[in-house]
Amino acid sequence: MELTRYGDILKDNGLEWGKESMKNADASNLNAQCVLALIMGAVRAERFCDGAVLDFFKSGCMLKWLEKLKSIE
Repeated sequence: MELTRYGDILKDNGLEWGKESMKNADASNLNAQCVLALIMGAVRAERFCDGAVLDFFKSGCMLKWLEKLKSIE
């Protein structure tokens, strides 16, 4: 799925690799590759900001993304 290019995948879908852009993403219109890129972006953000992944979980974004993946399968 080329997830090493998560930033490009997000950009191709009109999203930025940034907390607010990712949190505000409407997952209902995204394909599996983009949803996985959001998750990868959140995990990579942890490298630069301790607690980033936890913040995505607490805000409900991670659950929303995982539910979208489940609905795609």
